[in-house]
This record gives sequence, structure tokens and C-alpha cells, in this order.
Amino acid sequence: MQLVTFQESSELGEPGFDPYGNSGAPNPPGFGSDNVGEPPDRPWFGRPYTAPKDPPSGSIPNRLFGSNSSTRFSDLLRFAETPRLQYAWIPDSRGAQDLAQQEIDFSVVFAFPNFLNTERPIYVAPSFGLNLLQGAGSVGLPNQVYSGVLELQWQTDPQERFNVDLGLGIGVHSDFKSLTGDSIRLTGHALFNLAINEDTTFRGGVVYYDRLDLKMLPAIGLLWHPHPEARIDLFFPRPRISQYFTTINNYDAWWYYGAEYGGGSWTMQQDGGGKTQTDINDIRLTTGFEFGLAEQLRQGEHIGFIEAGLVFNRKVVFRDTPQKNFDPGTTIMLRAGIGY
Repeated sequence: MQLVTFQESSELGEPGFDPYGNSGAPNPPGFGSDNVGEPPDRPWFGRPYTAPKDPPSGSIPNRLFGSNSSTRFSDLLRFAETPRLQYAWIPDSRGAQDLAQQEIDFSVVFAFPNFLNTERPIYVAPSFGLNLLQGAGSVGLPNQVYSGVLELQWQTDPQERFNVDLGLGIGVHSDFKSLTGDSIRLTGHALFNLAINEDTTFRGGVVYYDRLDLKMLPAIGLLWHPHPEARIDLFFPRPRISQYFTTINNYDAWWYYGAEYGGGSWTMQQDGGGKTQTDINDIRLTTGFEFGLAEQLRQGEHIGFIEAGLVFNRKVVFRDTPQKNFDPGTTIMLRAGIGY
């Protein structure tokens, strides 16, 4: 996750552990001399060969984030990273039953190291979303809906030939006038990456949306780096092709093309007072520029972006009154973000 650390400067104290410390284990044997041979190639499982480490004190971790973790709030702030902010503007297409949207998303990511003694961090991101719906009154929708979500993500070592990426989101999605059991939704993904060679990776898994019209999709594709300044991610349901454009000071700018499923699902109060879960779904084709350090961009990460796109196949779906479903017209989108 491409974020920069922020901290409160006072009263935080020193960390309760040294993440870069070494237990004093002996140095590894030298390869390539005395007929020992070359070091082993990139392994299928486990970490590449490095200096040995002291064994863990027990087979079952006694705390969630390692034995030196602390539950004090001041220590919790140490793991906070730069806030993320994203804004999208989607005008209506001037149809008889149409819909304009403004999407605002804000979150802060906490990176907790050594989750369950795996030596890999778990990312925890409380997030808040506001979706403004202009023209919605003519079709019985509220003027705004909200999302409050707690997102979790954990990945095994991406340097391994085979690694796993898991994500889970637990959230409340509503206009806050119609809170029901349908307001609580689970979203997430379970993906694996298998490196075929240094430049090509096969990816697969599932993405779970938990909407009325879109519960779950298979995820499959290939990630290919034809050279260090290009990244071709032919990955359904979110393909993306990016290419180096220029360098400004210490930051690179890459241009890209991409596609994605957009929208969401909320419980809403309709004009007649009824409460129902409602999907707003669409497909988005985007092009724009992303900014970040060179290594970030090669890995598909960035510090910020700005883009324009085409939004089509738009559908508004009601759980309890499907006869009121309608399709807003095709329109454009402008979107920018910091940290996303």
C-alpha cells in the first residue's frame, strides 16, 4: 500500500521493539566458493536464502502482532500512515430518468508488523465514503448515501514465487435513515500470484462484491513486464496497462489505461417511506496519469493519480421493487486521488 507515515510528534515514546534489529545469529555460508556452488534460485515457497534467525519462543503467538506489541493508543498511532482521499465526478447524461454522482472516499491505513508472527504486516484501514446523488429525487432516491467500512489486507511475501493476497471489508452502507440487516455488507478478495518467470506472473482467485446484481466474480489474468518502464496487467475484473511518461524531480509519472466495475450498494429510504437495498452499478473505462517513486510504479502502486473515463452499462437495481429498476445513460467521469 503506497502511503507515507505521519505521526504526532510528542508523547508517542520509543517503539517497544526494534523492527530492524538482528539477534546476532551467525552469518550465512558464502556461496560460489570452495565448490559450494551458487545460491538457490527463487523458491516456490518460503523466503529466499538469508541469514538464519533465532527460532520463535513458542509455536503459538501470545499476541496478535508479536510478543512486543502494545495496546496503548499512543503506540497505535505509530502504525498510522498518510490519509487517503479520492474524489470522482460523474455528471448525468440528460436522459428522462438519469443520475449524476459525486463520490468522496477517505481512509487512513494502519500497518501492523509481524501479524501472527508471520513477519508480514496486516493492513487495517477504517474508511468513510459519501456518494452524492443529483437528480435522484425524480426516481425516488435520497440525495446522499454513506459507507463506513473497516478493511483488512494481508499478503504473504511477494518475493516468493507463489504468494497469496487476502482482503476483507466489513461495512455499513446506508442513507442512515434506513438501517437494516442489509445495510451490513462483507466485501473482499482471495487471490494468488504464481511467478512463471522474472517478467510474467499468473494471477487467479475470486473477488466478492456482495451486491444485489453482482455477488462474486472470478479473478484471472497475467501480469507482464516487457521492460522496466511498462506494466501490462491483463487481469479480470480490473485490467490495466501502464507506461513510463516522464520524471519530475524525484517522482515518475506514468500514463495508463484501465477498466473496472464501479458503483456500490446501500439501503435507502424511497419516496413512499419504504426501505430497500439498492444497487448503483456501472462499468468504467479510464485513462490518466499516476505519480510516485519509480519502484512504486513498477509494482503497480502510486502516491496519487488523475484520470478521465467513460461510464456505461449503468444500472439502478431495487431489491423490493424491481419494477422500478432503470438504466441511467452513458456519461463521463473525472477522478483524482492521493494515496489510493
